[in-house]
Amino acid sequence: MTTMDDLSGAQRASVKRWQWGMLALGLTCELFLAADWYGVAAALPFLAPELGLSEAQAGLAQGIFALTYGLGMLVWSALSRDWSAKKMLIVGLFGVGVGMVLQVFVQNFTQLLVLRLVIGFFDAGVFIGVMKLLLAWFPPARRGLIVGLILAACSLAITLDFSLGIPLTIAYGWRVFFAALAVGTLVAGALVVAFARPGPAALGIEGFRWKGETAETGEVSLAAIFRTRWVYVGGFAIAACTFAIAGTATWVVPAFITLQGMPESSAALIGTLMGLSQVVFLVIGGRMADAGDKLRLIRVSTVIAVGVALMFWVATVEPLPFAMLVLMAALSGAAVLCGGAIFALMSEAYPAKLGPAAIGMAEVFGILSSFLAPTMMGIIIGGSGGFSAAFLAFAGVEALFLVALCALTLRRVSPAAEGEPEAAAA
Repeated sequence: MTTMDDLSGAQRASVKRWQWGMLALGLTCELFLAADWYGVAAALPFLAPELGLSEAQAGLAQGIFALTYGLGMLVWSALSRDWSAKKMLIVGLFGVGVGMVLQVFVQNFTQLLVLRLVIGFFDAGVFIGVMKLLLAWFPPARRGLIVGLILAACSLAITLDFSLGIPLTIAYGWRVFFAALAVGTLVAGALVVAFARPGPAALGIEGFRWKGETAETGEVSLAAIFRTRWVYVGGFAIAACTFAIAGTATWVVPAFITLQGMPESSAALIGTLMGLSQVVFLVIGGRMADAGDKLRLIRVSTVIAVGVALMFWVATVEPLPFAMLVLMAALSGAAVLCGGAIFALMSEAYPAKLGPAAIGMAEVFGILSSFLAPTMMGIIIGGSGGFSAAFLAFAGVEALFLVALCALTLRRVSPAAEGEPEAAAA
């Protein structure tokens, strides 16, 4: 086995240069993955009237993406054991890009749903491909921050969807906005073709492995993933984060416009602040995950997610000054503080060949919650409950995730008893 300590100065410098390059490439791919996902949420106030969508249909149009994204996670997780990160990213990005091109021309609700389902399936391959690429290029001791940056890119994409996508939609229409996303996705695919490499071994360093990385075993069956609690811990933690992201990204701006009398022109500002807030808290949380107790951070973050939901509920029952709405948007990202801790924990708990697959399996929990949040809240809003009941339901679901996580993580079992690495223990 060869580690960084065994390399010459020139080899270490080469690895570090490639780390920066692969990080930039991975972040670019993640940026367009999330931008394609949440572009509909940003354009919803403009797209819905043109296509004649009800509140429930609008929520479904945003949330249905998660169904094939979740199914795709199962398919791509299985493929990740044998496919390279580069192959997964190429197929995923070009599949998404073609779907986004076709989405530009949708004329009705049915066409939009079909294309959202197609795009969701290929986006799942992009997500697992990015994880596999960057986990191969960075050691366990830095993965909390690296994964925090990956997830921050997702939140940055949401920010750009609102800050750039809404003005672009106002000026030229939502079809032009979707066309810009399509072009960017295809360009990201071309960059992967040109530059992606699978890890330091591709630089001619034989037998390379990072310090602290879980050793490979003879078993690579997907069933092995479910024999420890970490896929369930990761799954419920991801679900808590994605429920918060999907619920706020889809319904906070409409709630502010409807109940607080906020002008539509302020939608970009609120959406931008919510996205930037997630970026900041994900980076901070990533650093905290590398330095401290990942499980405790996950529990604390979920408590905060409940608080964020209740914070926005207050905005549905009390008239508030615009400055308070801005402050709420700026604090909302605290709900995803544990993002980097989740995937770093899972990368430590499973060997490299199963790590991306385990992450994909856990991500299915999050995808289902991404579907549930906008759809459930849309149905409540369109019914007799209104925005107030929808945000209370949001808080209730986050509380259920907290209960599940406490039940799974407060139990202290020795690593030897579960076959888990010391770093992953509570």
